[in-house]
Amino acid sequence: MRSPEGIELAALCLDCGYKLANHPADLTRDQILFLTGALSYRAEQARAMAPTAEGVTRIVVTEDEEEKVG
Repeated sequence: MRSPEGIELAALCLDCGYKLANHPADLTRDQILFLTGALSYRAEQARAMAPTAEGVTRIVVTEDEEEKVG
C-alpha cells in the first residue's frame, strides 16, 4: 500500500469508492488487510499533517520496512 501502485489503488478504493469485490463478504483476507492498512496509513499521515500549536515544530521520522536488516 506504500508503493506508487498501492497508493493509487488505495486512493481508488478509499476516495473514489472503487470496489475490489461485489460484496464485503467476498473480499479475501489479503484485500481486507490491504484496505485496513491503507486506511490506517492515511489516518497516520493526516495526524502528522494536522496543524500544531503556534511555535511548535513537528519532526516525523519513519523507517521503511525494506531497509530493515533482519
